[in-house]
Amino acid sequence: MTATNTLPQSAPAIIIGGGIIGVSTLYHLAKKGVEGAVLLERKQLASGTTWHAAGIVGQLRESSAQTELSKYTARLFTELEIETGQATGYKQNGTLHLALSDIRAEQLQRNHDHAARMRIESRILAVEEINDLWPLVDTSDVHCGFLVPSNGQVNPLDVTQALAKGAKARGSKIFENTKATRILTRDGKVIGVETNQGVIATEKVLLAAGMWSLRFAAAHGVTVPLHAAEHFYILTEAIPDLPRTLPGLVVLEERLYTKEDAGKLLIGGFEARGKAWGRDGIPESFEFDELPFDMEHVEPVLEKFFTRFPALETMGIQTFFNGPESFTPDGRPYIGPAPEMPGLFIAAGMNSNGILNSGGVGLTMAAWMTDGQPPRAVASMLAARAHPFQKNMAYNAERVTEAIGLHWGLHWPGRQIETARGVRRVPLHDRLLTAGAVMAERIGWEVPMYFDQANPSWTDRASLGWQDWSEQVRAECLAARDHAVLIDQSMYGKILVQGPDAVKALNAISGAEMEVATGTSIYTQFLNERGGIEADVTVTRIALEQFLVITGHPSQIRDQAYIRAHVDPSWRCEIFDATSAYGLLTINGPRSREILQQLSSDDLSNEAFPFGAAREIDLAYTRVWAIRRSFLGELGCELLVSTEFVPHLYEAIMRAGSPQGLRLAGMFALGACRLEKGFRHFGHDIGEEDTPFESGLGFAVKLEKVGFVGREALARQRNTYGAATPHRTVSIMIEGASAEAGPYLIHNEPVWKDGVLVGHVTSGGWGWRLNAMIGLASLHRETGVTKNWVEEGRFEVQVAGKFYPLRVQLGAFYDPAGAIMRG
Repeated sequence: MTATNTLPQSAPAIIIGGGIIGVSTLYHLAKKGVEGAVLLERKQLASGTTWHAAGIVGQLRESSAQTELSKYTARLFTELEIETGQATGYKQNGTLHLALSDIRAEQLQRNHDHAARMRIESRILAVEEINDLWPLVDTSDVHCGFLVPSNGQVNPLDVTQALAKGAKARGSKIFENTKATRILTRDGKVIGVETNQGVIATEKVLLAAGMWSLRFAAAHGVTVPLHAAEHFYILTEAIPDLPRTLPGLVVLEERLYTKEDAGKLLIGGFEARGKAWGRDGIPESFEFDELPFDMEHVEPVLEKFFTRFPALETMGIQTFFNGPESFTPDGRPYIGPAPEMPGLFIAAGMNSNGILNSGGVGLTMAAWMTDGQPPRAVASMLAARAHPFQKNMAYNAERVTEAIGLHWGLHWPGRQIETARGVRRVPLHDRLLTAGAVMAERIGWEVPMYFDQANPSWTDRASLGWQDWSEQVRAECLAARDHAVLIDQSMYGKILVQGPDAVKALNAISGAEMEVATGTSIYTQFLNERGGIEADVTVTRIALEQFLVITGHPSQIRDQAYIRAHVDPSWRCEIFDATSAYGLLTINGPRSREILQQLSSDDLSNEAFPFGAAREIDLAYTRVWAIRRSFLGELGCELLVSTEFVPHLYEAIMRAGSPQGLRLAGMFALGACRLEKGFRHFGHDIGEEDTPFESGLGFAVKLEKVGFVGREALARQRNTYGAATPHRTVSIMIEGASAEAGPYLIHNEPVWKDGVLVGHVTSGGWGWRLNAMIGLASLHRETGVTKNWVEEGRFEVQVAGKFYPLRVQLGAFYDPAGAIMRG
């Protein structure tokens, strides 16, 4: 499929990798009018992992934006054959999920609610209906089924060829048996690609090399964490009278899936603990290769196959297949610009979802490479979320053995990562464990979620509601309200922006004014051209030419990259990752000031040290930057101290605070308290498609400040809608809920008013200080979400198919005026 035997001297864009993701991006670049884009494939198209994919196409994803992209993929597959004349094998057979437990039945009912909100037809099926639709499956222990008729399946090889044909028809060039050996750079920016056939000049490169991406990227100093794992499936012999319209079947609790395949059944599974492949690299000759079928390893999965499909006992098995699939440490793809190399884009790590991601990811990457921004928010899939340590080969090889299982199986708040643990530890790690910390893993960090000295370990009990640790979280939240709590947030990102033009650099991307007095802390958002939120941070001016940005630990690399991308080369400014240089302890509660005052000769009164101020103070035998902030909504301080002083400071605070009722708290308590206070969580409640005005954060925007990214878009929004934007984040509370019985809000639950769908829950949970089920929701109203419209009431929330009265208000339910934390 080589359009020409001679490489061009230059190209507007080059794609490395001829799997379905790379070919889809080439196709979408061509559709956007980019002529002469080049795709380089080391062997033949689809020869890595694409060719042996199961080809099941689903649409429902974790966010609205991702679901819309998946819906686009399904539409694309229906249209591609008509456009190109190339068969794709696409059939809308639908998919059927089975529930074997109450928790899975509730998850499927929630998915059914979510599907209706996203205008995707779906049905909850009784066992009798499942038997009629899928007579070969044993339903003796099935609770219910969830059918999405518009889902389907496709032939991966055929659809890749169709995309390639469509791209070539619009002037794109494909070079097979052409290996990219190196990305060429000048001053750190992409200028070309070196291949085994010559060099092509370009300023834009997409790395879509699948399981080759980790090592190729690492050789260029770029982080793309993923690793290949062995994936097994079987193909039966032909089954007489097997309906060609049989829906794909998924039994998540048994980790298996199946689909009709040319009159046969393809049955696959994702074992809980898989096998890493290619630990020492992928053989140069690898193309359409199969791996040895490890019968001993797969035997437990096969037993489930034969139990779930009793007819297999009398059927012949035509093929026992094993092929590699790449998975990422957190189970989400990496797409978008590489922060380490301007001009390089990433689209890799599809976690066995490459086929169903292909259309949406191709559309997204083509827009990103031409327009400079994606058409829809990618949020949790952004490539810049990767941290440099994740280039480590052993880390990825170990994690992939579990990642393949995390891709499948039940998900609930207590499901924890077990592999590659203990990689990143806060200075107090051992002391926190001694105090009963129960740790979860977040980007390598060991993060304390709650404290329980009597039983400091996670439960195996799956639940979407009341948890075995709920009493501990309740005690921590009430201690924050009534006494004081200390939370170690040292894993949070800390970025120093310094130099004569530091204020100019931060003002360029921030909605708030950065030209403030030294010793001032500012809450702000970094914004994009559409006025959307790219980061949610606090910035403290700690010297005339030095600012400290504090951000959530997942955004440590992303936020640095965003600042750097908007710094003019002529500005005198440097950006330094100070995350490991400082510990961050936060103390909150009505007795927090009294506790700190015992350890300091500085005046910590509200008059001398008001909310929003930052001061360097004596605390015990240390010098600490104290910042009057609180993500819990209580009186409190953030304490920033050099790492080597953290243990001493901790011991001093605990000695002084214990008689005052001070206790340690974890991230669960912080999350519950921030919901009660209506504080937004970046990635859940706010993101790239939400403006501060829509999010109820307009107070953090200074439109009179000129020249910042997104200002024009925000000014247009304010001039068009005033305070009543068509989308608005609000606080919500379910009337009459209980902590034990629920109903529990999580996210994506539809919100109704007078029988009309008006929004959805973005995050929710039990509020222990309010003793109520609370959350945040995004409401939509074409004529504007006004205060009067909200206060009219008559709202309901749909949770697992049932409707509950909902209190809605623009402000927080807990201390709406903010008097407590400013006290």
